[in-house]
Amino acid sequence: MNIKHAIASAAVLCLWLGWPPGAEKAAPAQEFTPQKQSLAIPITATGGRSVQCVVSCGPTVAISAVAFSPDGKTLAVGGYQEVLLWDLVGAKLAKRLGVGQLGGPVRALAFGNDGKTLAVGEGTPHVSGTVKLFDPESGEVIHSFDEPEDVVCSLAFSPDGKLLAAGGAYAPVHVWNVEGKKLATTLEGHADWVLDVSFSVDGKLLATGGADRALRVWKVEDWTQLIKVVENEAVHAAAFGADGKTLAVAVTGPTDRGIRLRRTDNDRYIRPFYMPGLSPLDVVWDTKKNRVYVPCTDSAIRVFDGNGRSLLTLSGHEDWVHCVALSPDGARLASGSADGTVRLWNTADGKLQATLVQLAPRTEDWLIVTAEGYLAASSAEAIRWKTTNVKTPAEEITGILQNAELVQKAMAGEKTDPPALE
Repeated sequence: MNIKHAIASAAVLCLWLGWPPGAEKAAPAQEFTPQKQSLAIPITATGGRSVQCVVSCGPTVAISAVAFSPDGKTLAVGGYQEVLLWDLVGAKLAKRLGVGQLGGPVRALAFGNDGKTLAVGEGTPHVSGTVKLFDPESGEVIHSFDEPEDVVCSLAFSPDGKLLAAGGAYAPVHVWNVEGKKLATTLEGHADWVLDVSFSVDGKLLATGGADRALRVWKVEDWTQLIKVVENEAVHAAAFGADGKTLAVAVTGPTDRGIRLRRTDNDRYIRPFYMPGLSPLDVVWDTKKNRVYVPCTDSAIRVFDGNGRSLLTLSGHEDWVHCVALSPDGARLASGSADGTVRLWNTADGKLQATLVQLAPRTEDWLIVTAEGYLAASSAEAIRWKTTNVKTPAEEITGILQNAELVQKAMAGEKTDPPALE
């Protein structure tokens, strides 16, 4: 790789990973110094009122991995040296996995189709990488796959749950037999970081994309390469359509960026999605509703139909949106951002349901705020209010809005009445 390409590739990888400056050096717990900051979360208000929930939190850890459990009741979120399991029914942070067992920011997550296994990709750049299988219920490590030689960036289970594919800061793609806990194959060909791995809906194909600008599609039956396409810049993600023959490909780099539709039965380029100037960081295709969700560097998520027609823009994050995940029933979308928050969206109307925040890395401090402003929290001590045209004293607002039952209803998609603020 020449110097120019190396510099460009490094810029692309930093853009995608959103590493917190110095996070890798701060791995030992005793060296970790919290840097608090204020996070302002606007809530719905009527009658000219402006209300913001302001919390002290930090340091901010960019979130680059989110995954729904198969029953849709749990959301796994990659944290710093841990995985957060949010109980979406009970509206609370239920568990922290991997404490003392993970060495850095978690950048890849995937649930097995039985919900009893959570694959976690981690590693220390230029040192080591691993994929650990956790039991979400007990929190115990079921198995560790140690073949990766560096940070793991992407994980995907096959639809039948029998195979697990991983890509990362190393050229080969590893695929394991989950039941036997053995390496099924190693796919050679990429010349740089593998940023994404994705199975087709029928499980017959595996797409891999990387910083070497290559999109490769492999036949799972015999692991032969079906096609190779070279884009102008790094391939950050790829998602299959329902037919298994169409791919939405996210391309992002200094000179070219966007979503391209491509075929898997040839290297023919179909069409781009119209998103001028936007840099996509991930892509998820809802094959049931034929919708494509694209998180971008402008802090928003773009929603398209399968033909590339723009449908919605989901706005609310304050920094790059690194990842999205769709609930199994397609009713909710989760997004993770460099602002350190996770947001849940109603896919039917694109409205925000709730914002989920771990108030400090490696702690039990958490907060959930619904779009209407109702909140559930581990403690109300960090919460402050910034208001305009509101007569209700700020010290009384927390008591009015702290309502776990209404938070649970909002997260379940039920309508809640606006808060009674004067």
